[in-house]
Amino acid sequence: MPDYHMGGSLALLTALDKTNKFAEFLRDRMIRALESQDPTELHYLLAQLDDYHSYMWRYHKKLSQERPERINPGI
Repeated sequence: MPDYHMGGSLALLTALDKTNKFAEFLRDRMIRALESQDPTELHYLLAQLDDYHSYMWRYHKKLSQERPERINPGI
């Protein structure tokens, strides 16, 4: 996983970069894990997915504080 790292700043370009890299990472690794039925690899990938999920929620929280006018409570 040399090109994919969690953490870092909560900025648009960082979030976009992480999303692109995470999509590539999952595409490559998840298919292999599922095809090989490897529970250890799948567990590792689920942990990475959880980290990505946490990062995106932190980014959402930042945006909701910076741009409260964009929050739609009806959604």
